[in-house]
Formats: sequence, C-alpha cells, structure tokens
Amino acid sequence: MRMSRLAILPMMMMASATMADWTLAPESRLTFQSTKNIHKTETHYFSSVDGTVKSNGSTTLTIDLASVQTGIPIRDERMQKHLFATSKFTSAVLQSSVPRSVMKKLSAGQTQTFDLSGSITLHGKRVAIKTPVMAVPAKDGSIVVASLSPLMLDARKFELNAGVDKLQEIAKLQNIGYNVPVNFTLVFKAQ
Repeated sequence: MRMSRLAILPMMMMASATMADWTLAPESRLTFQSTKNIHKTETHYFSSVDGTVKSNGSTTLTIDLASVQTGIPIRDERMQKHLFATSKFTSAVLQSSVPRSVMKKLSAGQTQTFDLSGSITLHGKRVAIKTPVMAVPAKDGSIVVASLSPLMLDARKFELNAGVDKLQEIAKLQNIGYNVPVNFTLVFKAQ
C-alpha cells in the first residue's frame, strides 16, 4: 500500500501543478523577422515579454515594444519611434484561450498540438490570429508552448505600413516587407 501511494504522489503533484495558473519564465523567447531589399531577412526579438495562463485556459502575453532587439541600437531606436510609436503605444497584447480539452490532457501530462486562436492588439488595432502550437508539460509543473510554424502578421492590418515606409526611407532601402513571420518558445511556470 505504501509503495502505491508513493507511485501516485508524482502524478498528483503534476496534476495539481498543471491545474494552477502559470506565469511566463524569463527563458521564453518571441522572435520576428524582417525582410529588406527583397532577399535579406533578419531575425529580431523582444527582451521583455510578460504573460500568464490561467487554469481555465485564458492566456495573455504582453510585449514591451521598447524592448525590441535587432542587434543594431540605432535601428532599435528607429523601430521604437517610427514603427511602434512607443511614446503612444507601449505594448502589444496577445489574448487567447486554450481549449478545455487541451488543458485536461496537459494536466494528465500529455503533450498537445492544437491551433491557438485569439487576437493581437498592436498600434491600437486588434486583429484575430490563429496559429498551430505544441504544448509540452514538464515534470516540474511548467509547460513549454512553441509555435509549429510562423505566425504571419501583416503590418498593414495594424496600420504600421507608414512606419515601415519611414524606416525604408531613413535606411535608403529598396523595400521592407509588410509580412512579418513571428515565432515563439514560451515557458510557463506554475504559480
């Protein structure tokens, strides 16, 4: 009898951890790519992203737009000022809900793939999104959620095209693409 209780304890701990709320861990990464002059693509990221997943599946990610990291400080400043207009719009917010069936399977320790649906609010515009993701529960009660393919965002839907055009003009480029692939690996720790 004692042995069976010991065997059940880790499963109970996993279930209780995955039924809790989670917060985004610092090792999480959200990247996006920009393409200029038709053939040159570069990857950038945000160094400050906060987020939560509630036990009911309600998910919120808040991206600090001033934390954009392109590897070139003057380009970071230009993106903050001309593209994101961080003096007026400090963050982008993703809101979604993980299906209840997925939450149940995650609480049972099962890896899940599903389409994450929700919306992104950026530059005062809210746009519906849908992207395939994989969620992997870990023994410590954390959950890793990763994009299975890039989430394609069109800058024009957020009325960012004027900012893209301004960056193109400043850098004297032939063009900068309006379609932006976004990838993420998010680690959520149980609270």
